[in-house]
Amino acid sequence: MSKTSAMLVLLGLALSHVVSPLRHPVVAPRVACLVACADESGPDPEEWRAFRAKLISGGLRLTGEEDGGDAVAAAEPPPAERTSVAPQNEALLKEQNEALWREYYGGAWAHESPGIEPGGLVCRLPLPAQLTRQMRAGAQSTWSERMRERLLAGLPRAEGEEGGAGDADESARLVEQWSANAHFTYRLAEGLVVETLQAVSSKATDGRVSWSDISEEQRELVALYSDSQDSWQEVCLVLKAVESASGTSSVASECVVINRPLARSMSPELAALLLNGAEDGQQGGQLLYDEPFVERFLRAFGDEAAVYLGGPERQEERGLVIHGFDLPGATELAPGTKIFTGGVEAIVSAVLDGTRSPLDFRWFIGRRTDVSTSKAAWCPIACARPVVLKQCLGLPKPLWHEVMELCGGEVADVSKIELLKRSDLE
Repeated sequence: MSKTSAMLVLLGLALSHVVSPLRHPVVAPRVACLVACADESGPDPEEWRAFRAKLISGGLRLTGEEDGGDAVAAAEPPPAERTSVAPQNEALLKEQNEALWREYYGGAWAHESPGIEPGGLVCRLPLPAQLTRQMRAGAQSTWSERMRERLLAGLPRAEGEEGGAGDADESARLVEQWSANAHFTYRLAEGLVVETLQAVSSKATDGRVSWSDISEEQRELVALYSDSQDSWQEVCLVLKAVESASGTSSVASECVVINRPLARSMSPELAALLLNGAEDGQQGGQLLYDEPFVERFLRAFGDEAAVYLGGPERQEERGLVIHGFDLPGATELAPGTKIFTGGVEAIVSAVLDGTRSPLDFRWFIGRRTDVSTSKAAWCPIACARPVVLKQCLGLPKPLWHEVMELCGGEVADVSKIELLKRSDLE
């Protein structure tokens, strides 16, 4: 199969996904088909990732059987001028790594993905956004039902009606229509959360609330709120995803948080932990790297390094390094991502001989495991590799907001709502 015909196969698969006018267009990943359909002359996985991004960012509109037509693509709009969601972040990236800045400037993209993919991201949504998505999905939970009730109660009433809801079909239609308004539903959910937490706080004695003094429903919301705060605005790089029969995973079995800086230089203790792990994390008491190599590592990264807290689990194990170079000993996260892990010996040599900078590499201690999108707490996102590889050191706009706004659509609206709450940013 030629490169052109392989791309046409992929285009046909993309167009087979009819976009609902009430939702943002999402094109399902076709990694399995890509492997099956494309020969050596066909498009590589990175071309497919970029192709999907262009379809989505271009706002591909389709017509289908619902309106009596065949599925056809609308006329392609003229190319828009490049817009930046975080110009100060870009300026900082240019100072830190001009080569990566050129790559980011020339084609940084991100979009919501229907599933979790290695090399992609999962971003923690705020609790109001989570409750909104649960309500839209028809989740059978206490707080999803409370959201539906509150939404219906606040809708315009027909003349002569005492409430905002008519029959069941009309109620369902109104919920679907009004729940598509991101700002409206977000404020609705936020009000529900605040009221519930205030009711819980009112039962405090000496600043403490007894678990037995609050209802089961209130306990459920407090638990949801606590979980959302523990992972507030985390951006995680997916290392491994749970395979599924459909090919679209909803669970990241292993990932690292990429926006929680821990250190900007390397102490001997930190170097030993990254290279060999804590004593209780070492297998059979064997050190992977001896003392002379640890000293070389410190010469390379002692004065300048980027170390991150990768998550609350597995912090006693050896650390992980993420970078964008196909070095000896390195492994690509997934075909076509051009995001690599490992190759520590080659990394140290490259920094010491001056061919690479210490800030070309990101080091992580700890992991997040079993991150699931099933309860709408996490949003899966596909993105270009410079979004993952650039450092999160002193960013004027936090990475979470940058990624959300690169995606556009509803998650960008959520980012802007959350930005208005912050007093710590200029």
